[in-house]
Amino acid sequence: MFSNVLRRHVAGAARRRAAPARWSSTSATPNTPSPVWRNFKLLSGASTIAAVSYYLGALYPPEFAHLLSPRTAPPPLHPDEPGALAHIAELEEELQHLPVLVAHRSREDKDEWYEARPYLNLPEERRVNSLTAGTLKGPGKLAVPPLVRARHDAKENWIFIHVGRALCGHEGVIHGGLLATLLDESLARVALLNLPDKVGVTANLNINYRAPTRAHQWIVLKVKLDEAQGRKSRVSGTVEDMSGNVLVESNALFVQPRYAKLLNSTAVRHMLGEPSQPKQSDPSETVAPVPVKLPGGAQTLVDSKNP
Repeated sequence: MFSNVLRRHVAGAARRRAAPARWSSTSATPNTPSPVWRNFKLLSGASTIAAVSYYLGALYPPEFAHLLSPRTAPPPLHPDEPGALAHIAELEEELQHLPVLVAHRSREDKDEWYEARPYLNLPEERRVNSLTAGTLKGPGKLAVPPLVRARHDAKENWIFIHVGRALCGHEGVIHGGLLATLLDESLARVALLNLPDKVGVTANLNINYRAPTRAHQWIVLKVKLDEAQGRKSRVSGTVEDMSGNVLVESNALFVQPRYAKLLNSTAVRHMLGEPSQPKQSDPSETVAPVPVKLPGGAQTLVDSKNP
């Protein structure tokens, strides 16, 4: 009996001596977290990332989000509403201070260019039946008449236009058919001024849409003459935003009809905004601009010899 007690005492002492070595061993297996705790941490992390992404997306939505889920804009102002005149005046002020326009006016070859507002030359009895100068005129649409920067040799034009929210196909994106119409008119201006009798019709118009054109922004249509031969003029152009991104590319062929000599080409030139006076070489002969009323009553300044 005494021997049994002694053996148990010796065995217990041996276990106590071995215990520190076991806990200090580097080869011991760590405690493994339970699957429930691991899944909880994964779910918490995913929820945090999702919440942060949602709020950042709401504050700074990416471009594709505007296209997939656009925000509905309020209807355009009626031309007779008090705010309509202020809106037009504000846009005209923006136009005159567009960095692209200001830079173009300051180019080294600025004397080779002139400015025109062709829509202002259209008689009221014709303007009311014109798509771009009449039907599409007003706040939210083509609120201010386009401003044309044109070379005196009629080889190139830059046309600045504001496109409003009421000109959309997809919500927030300008209708492609409207852009085709604006391009047709802009290309025609260069083409017709390079035809013998300044009268022509669109024979062919090719358009490549490169990117969506967002509504409520300024765009510039850049047009140049490619070839003028006899009764045919070939022109090309682009639609760009104020950052220089190309939105649309186009080229066209315009043909002068055989009956053109029977038409009043002087009236056509006037409506296109072609200067009635030749290019001035003496800066002292420059005529001060005069105020002209825009649709709705706002005013702008134009050359008195070239309204």
